[in-house]
Amino acid sequence: MKRAIRIFAFALVLCFAVTAFAACNSGDDESSDGSGAEATKELFADLPDKDYGGATVTFLVEGDYRTTYASTEIMEQEGSPEVLNDNIKKRNELVESKFNVVIQEERTSDTQTMISTVRNAVLSNLTDYDIVMPYIPDAATLALEDQFYLLNDLEYIDLNNPCWDQNAVNSLSINNKNYFATGDISLLTLACTHAIVFNKRMIETYGLETPYDLVNNNEWTIDKLQEMARKVTADVDGETGMSYKDRYGFLINSNFVTSMYVGSGHSLTGKDDEDLPFVSIIEETETAVPIFNKIFELVNDSTATGLIDSTSGSYYSTAMSAGLNIWETATQSVANDLALFRAMAIIDIIDLGNEDCDFGILPVPKYSTSQENYHSLVSTIYATSVAIPASAADAEMSAIIAQAMCEASTETTKDAYVEIILKLRKIQDDESEAMLDKIFAERVYDLGIIYNWGGSGPADANSIGNFMNVVAFSGTQTFASTLESISSKVESDLANTLSTFE
Repeated sequence: MKRAIRIFAFALVLCFAVTAFAACNSGDDESSDGSGAEATKELFADLPDKDYGGATVTFLVEGDYRTTYASTEIMEQEGSPEVLNDNIKKRNELVESKFNVVIQEERTSDTQTMISTVRNAVLSNLTDYDIVMPYIPDAATLALEDQFYLLNDLEYIDLNNPCWDQNAVNSLSINNKNYFATGDISLLTLACTHAIVFNKRMIETYGLETPYDLVNNNEWTIDKLQEMARKVTADVDGETGMSYKDRYGFLINSNFVTSMYVGSGHSLTGKDDEDLPFVSIIEETETAVPIFNKIFELVNDSTATGLIDSTSGSYYSTAMSAGLNIWETATQSVANDLALFRAMAIIDIIDLGNEDCDFGILPVPKYSTSQENYHSLVSTIYATSVAIPASAADAEMSAIIAQAMCEASTETTKDAYVEIILKLRKIQDDESEAMLDKIFAERVYDLGIIYNWGGSGPADANSIGNFMNVVAFSGTQTFASTLESISSKVESDLANTLSTFE
């Protein structure tokens, strides 16, 4: 009943907001109680009254060939939940009515990618796209090529507005320059945030401590995760050796190692007083080594952990031999009481929520109880951003509409995704709702990963963003020597990035 009331109340608020906005723009200067006009003024309070005469505003977004990570953010999509499509329509109507524009999108394809499309548009001075939404690493590549307007120079882009993720605004700038940003308009940034899910039935069956209490009491640490995982890991399928059919305390995928390092409260890169990044993990190697040692021990503890995507691991090899999809198999392990904890991104909760499984969600564990906050890395490879291409026909109009769309997304599409899809439909308890709020509040964006310093691609073992994943899953502890071997190239790539921004 409690959740039904929330859904009804949320829908009522949205309905009222749209009705009030329409009344405010109908030419009638008086409303019945003035509340609708006040709500509208608050929404677009710092944007000018512009009438663009029905002009089309075109967003370039990531297309369907990206499958799971295709954009569902700007226009209604056939495969999207009805509640999300309804709120996309409401959000767009708010902006279209206010500025007399028509919102539309163009979707990329496997033969016309975001990077190539933006490059071609700028090179050929094509005014086809007013606003673009590339994945954050692609945005970084395009920013280095001077393909975007500088957002800080655009009068009506207010990066201090809370609709823009302030963690991202502060983290993604270099030399106080933001060529791209992300915020409430970007559902994929929420979806790509790392977290951990746990099976509540197994907590009860094995008499384990309540994970929510551990988080709230500042006791949810790597050591505690490992301790609990060891208590349930067992060979239960009647066959010699561990396989995907056995029971694991913790299932982890290879790119989660870096996430656990960031969860310790440390990062790969930092910023100086002039907003210039430096590679903090190189400068703080002595501090980083014990943190990585603890993560390495957990990853390679066969009495606690199963490796989802390690080609040399038994979980992966047995699942592949059976012709199974390893990611679907990992979801089934949690659902079938064969995994106590699983590392995942928020987007994976959707699939788990479709299973008959009583589960909860947790932030990435801390390194120690002395750590002040929990930190959750955004896996930016598929997290979307907002930028204005240098070829945009009217940069001011693009800025106004981008700002308006982000502001209007907060209580429409973002709430639909967070409040309804995750909290009220997929996550099954109030405690997990609080955990989700904690996870989103402390999201981390790391420039070293985004700009791929040291590597030729995100999967490069020599990149600052991936070397810890590779070392941990190799089973051989070479953290310090590997970091030393890649440091020269990492620092050189960083220097080249800085020279471009300066």
